[in-house]
Amino acid sequence: MAKQAPGAASMKFVAMGAAAGAGAQSSHESHPDAQKGLPGQPLPPFDAYPVVALTFDDLPAVGTLPPGASRVEVATALVNVLKANRLEGTYGFVNGDKIESRPGAPQALKIWLDAGMNIGNHTWSHMRLNANSVEAFEQDIARNEPQLEQYGESRDWLWFRYPFLEEGDTVEKRRAVRAYLRKHGYRVAQVTLEFKDWAWNDAYCRCLARQDEAAIAWLRQSYLDTAAQYIRLGREEELIVFGREIPNVMLLHATPFTTLMLSDLLDMLRKQGFRFESLAQVESDPAYAEDPDAGLASGGTFLEQFMDSRHLPYPSAKPDPFQQITQLCQ
Repeated sequence: MAKQAPGAASMKFVAMGAAAGAGAQSSHESHPDAQKGLPGQPLPPFDAYPVVALTFDDLPAVGTLPPGASRVEVATALVNVLKANRLEGTYGFVNGDKIESRPGAPQALKIWLDAGMNIGNHTWSHMRLNANSVEAFEQDIARNEPQLEQYGESRDWLWFRYPFLEEGDTVEKRRAVRAYLRKHGYRVAQVTLEFKDWAWNDAYCRCLARQDEAAIAWLRQSYLDTAAQYIRLGREEELIVFGREIPNVMLLHATPFTTLMLSDLLDMLRKQGFRFESLAQVESDPAYAEDPDAGLASGGTFLEQFMDSRHLPYPSAKPDPFQQITQLCQ
């Protein structure tokens, strides 16, 4: 894609979005407290003031761009929202191949860092551990490090986020990569809250191209409704697994649509009582020292790994909107 000059294209991207909004498994024994989550036994109430750290995957370029928009414009809009909400220091997990292959990606990453944000390792190529050998996966981690050193400079970039949240389909593979990460000074950036926020972006770009404001209004509302449901489910899973709520790590993606929706998402989190802390503060909670120590074919959040490895029952949920999203504005 040819590079776009910033300016009028950015106004078109933002103005249309604003108009739409106006219309609109383990070797460990189960934790004893997890008994509170068994069928027939009510869960304890939610904390009044839960904690969350935001994180963003697949920097510096993820998702289809709206017509006329650029990576620089999206990155600028994203950091402006984070800074307006005093969320400097937020971590973004980088795939080095995107720096070299996506127009505007180096500039977008510089904008992220100049705004006071942090970066971590997400492998060079977004490699699936479950589909590759330990050796290939470790090489992909190491290949990413020169870019992190170059762009991150003195920042603490020794945080690792597994692509696809796959930590190994065998326990041997899981343990081997974990040992590699420890040896090289990494901490694992786990995830407790996610709602597949990337899934709305392609439909948004299609609907924006068609100037379908009603469809975009539906996308905005379904994004927030789905986020609310998945946040509730994540908090219930914490009560099932740990017998208490733990500080959270939320996974987001730096797509144009999540960038557009971020202010509304932050407002929703605050209305639910959430307070924001850094990734390091959140993962200082003792729960993050626990390890499901299991090979899992499907990967999953930190909580889902415990749920699956312990064969715990999941909370009930409404059907998700992803099929409708895929079909919208086609």
